[in-house]
Amino acid sequence: MDIIKHGRLSFLISLLFYFREQMSTYGNFLLHTKDAGYNQMYWYRQLPGETMKLIVFTRYGFDDHDFGDFSKDKFSATKPDTESGTFTVNNLEPEDKGLYFCAVSQHSDTDTFNKQDRAITEPTVKVLPPSKKECQKDGAGKKTIVCVARGFYPDHVSVYWQVNLENVTDGVATDNAALREGEYYRITSRLRVSGKDWFTLNKRFTCIVNFFNGNATSSHEATVLGVKGLFFWNSEMI
Repeated sequence: MDIIKHGRLSFLISLLFYFREQMSTYGNFLLHTKDAGYNQMYWYRQLPGETMKLIVFTRYGFDDHDFGDFSKDKFSATKPDTESGTFTVNNLEPEDKGLYFCAVSQHSDTDTFNKQDRAITEPTVKVLPPSKKECQKDGAGKKTIVCVARGFYPDHVSVYWQVNLENVTDGVATDNAALREGEYYRITSRLRVSGKDWFTLNKRFTCIVNFFNGNATSSHEATVLGVKGLFFWNSEMI
């Protein structure tokens, strides 16, 4: 069993599970900082050559966790309190070897799914390219790509990024929790990339937002494409 501690600002934690022939079950225990209350926990898996998929969404105070298309016989998870959570892979097989991720969120409306007067509203996702000013100031420096998901209710979301269909965590900064915006919520995530990456024509930068509506998880995404290096240096753009 592995115990992993992380800082308050951490949102996505990479956990690599290695298949071990002598083991029939592999479990992982995640411990948060003692003063942080994380009500929601998401566990993802990425097999070699495949995209990331959500295995299970757990919430503190709820025993019925959402496993989506995955079997409860194969995977199990618990959320006994706001500072920890467990995830177990049963009946280990070679094809279980891969990259597993955990995402946590601090805030949760514990009575959200008991409110019949509020309609479930899925997020709208938009990705904004680096500003012209940022690109003109230092062409070779880091560029900031911004993802905004808004207009959703309730606030059960997680965010991750892909570059050319490959998951990335370096340079990612995501709000610790969704913020209220009138009757709905919004969340913002930023991806910092090198000037070389951004000025690669048609390179894909994709923001993916997973939204749990109380019964199932849906994915919403938006993509922005890299541009040719001389694009922002055209005098007409200055």
